[in-house]
Amino acid sequence: MDALHIVICDTNPAELERYTGLCRTICLRKQVTAAFATFSNSGELLFHMMDPSYSSMVNILVLEPFNGCEKVAESVRGFGYDGVILYHSRLADEQYFYQAFNAGAYNYVKKGSHDRFEVVFENALKAARDLERQYIALRFGEEYRQIDLRDIFYFETHMNHTICVWYIGGKFVFRANMSDLEGYLSKRSFVRVHHSFLVALGAIRKISSEQVTLFDGKVIPVSRRKYAAIKETLDKWSEI
Repeated sequence: MDALHIVICDTNPAELERYTGLCRTICLRKQVTAAFATFSNSGELLFHMMDPSYSSMVNILVLEPFNGCEKVAESVRGFGYDGVILYHSRLADEQYFYQAFNAGAYNYVKKGSHDRFEVVFENALKAARDLERQYIALRFGEEYRQIDLRDIFYFETHMNHTICVWYIGGKFVFRANMSDLEGYLSKRSFVRVHHSFLVALGAIRKISSEQVTLFDGKVIPVSRRKYAAIKETLDKWSEI
């Protein structure tokens, strides 16, 4: 079972540590494998969440919407984040409930309500597991694309540390790390055939030790050392 990636943001260091520990305990009790990242300020969190290769791997964002973090949920949704957002705060101000609602937050739990937090967090774990992401959110500068994974043919490394995605409807250049992209998409029917190419299994018509041919006729080089693993992956995928 793949690990869930859980991000917790709270400007209060003591509470950040306390509730991260509580979330870890709940995950252990529920036998959920989880990787945690913590942030003590909204700027650092938003810097990471602007990167699609990072935000696309985040399953749950636990957020204290106060002390400079009021617009975080709205901002990450604007970046294309589609995972679970859980508000967790000592404040019960009406404006924060509206913010949670507008950002499509999963729930809002008042700090100190440990029993309720445990129930809500356990349910959030299940919701994150059940969430089937069918698209990827990509961004470059002020331009943003949300692309259905089923429409993508392949990704290709581009100049200046950027990647170009080719999909039904055209192409889009964005900034990301190919290895991070591979880590996320290898579980979603994509395979790295070459250091410069990540290809959708469903787009491959045939393969040889030197190249793959896509259904649209595009020919992409194959790394010889990857060929056996690619062929095995393609054969398993064809049996599904």
